[in-house]
Amino acid sequence: MDFDVIVIGGGPAGCFAAKHIAAHGFRVLILEEHDLVGEPVQCAGLLSRRAIELSGVSSKILINELKGARVYSPLGACLELAGGRTWAAAVDRSMFDRELAEQAQAEGAFLLTGTRVRELEQTPGGYLVSCGCKKQKDISFSTRLVVGADGAKSRAARWLNLQPGAYKAVICAADSELNRTCTGLADIFLGREFSPGWFGWIIPLDHKRCRIGAGYAFIREACSPRYCLNELINRFPDHFRGIRIVRYTGGTVPMGLMPKIYSDHAMLVGDAACQTKPISGGGIYLGLRGAQMCAAVAVQALDEDDLSQARLARYQELWHREFGGEIRSGISHRLNYSNLDDHEIDTILRFLNKPFWQKTILEQGDIDFPSWLSRSLSGAGPWKTKFLKGMLGVLNWGSALKSSMNLNCADLEQEV
Repeated sequence: MDFDVIVIGGGPAGCFAAKHIAAHGFRVLILEEHDLVGEPVQCAGLLSRRAIELSGVSSKILINELKGARVYSPLGACLELAGGRTWAAAVDRSMFDRELAEQAQAEGAFLLTGTRVRELEQTPGGYLVSCGCKKQKDISFSTRLVVGADGAKSRAARWLNLQPGAYKAVICAADSELNRTCTGLADIFLGREFSPGWFGWIIPLDHKRCRIGAGYAFIREACSPRYCLNELINRFPDHFRGIRIVRYTGGTVPMGLMPKIYSDHAMLVGDAACQTKPISGGGIYLGLRGAQMCAAVAVQALDEDDLSQARLARYQELWHREFGGEIRSGISHRLNYSNLDDHEIDTILRFLNKPFWQKTILEQGDIDFPSWLSRSLSGAGPWKTKFLKGMLGVLNWGSALKSSMNLNCADLEQEV
């Protein structure tokens, strides 16, 4: 069975790429190892309006709109950032993924679930993809182009000898029953003891349900992510009183710029290509944009019957042009933040908890492009002293929690 393109992984980035390639009349197959697209959930499910608009999914996925956040230090400081605009929405991630899969199928893509890719064998015209299937005998497909969209621990990347990103965050999250008086604000918790290099969170869904999580980043494993989450709950008992865990989720977030996200007859997209934000770990918007770029280059290369590395390198050029600076900035600020101790974090939050700085962050922060805020604050007097780098790191994280949200999706470059 021959295909022009085989997408390994039925997540948002993989299905979005498949949709845009299939729309041009090419035979596209999506291979998803799980029985149901969107399960298991491994994401906090917090999306910007920009990402929702870009995806084209229905409003049925929306669960709760968030107007801001409260950021807590382990020593008692609280920075409250609340405005009148919706900066993000908690969504049903399973439904979100399924709607994107349905979009791809509506454009003509084929979807096989319960199908795990076991091997990629390079052939003169592309790849032979060998799969193990739950619903039928093992089967192989030939394809001109492979798109690896199989997540943080991408087997496709390993088979293609593409080097992973240099950094990662390891997270334990959970759906929980937790009473909440204010459903319009997320709570963010900073502290080295319970979430070194990263953060903890509560994202309310309604007055009785929340998503919570914690983890570590940019350090060698010193504790388990489950320990991080338990320690978060223990250190902030007033916020978690009466909590009941419904189910645990979580996983690994790869970060940084990969040296290559393409090879002969192959490209990576989504988490497999480290298309994530180092400040917040979110990857939906970046993954969707990466999928659009991947699809645009793939369509042209397929039309020209030139799937060489030299031709597909255009994909990485587009990616670096739009997000290279943003990712490098995020990595730098995240590393600076990881060097702050709890007293410095507390001092920074107390300093920022003033009307001028709150207004600045709310007006100029953006959940998808946190570097925009740091540029506007870099010349302020306090940033030039002891806490310059660390403050920018925390500010960038704060900007990833609020968005002006009055920006439309960036116009694609003409060729995309």
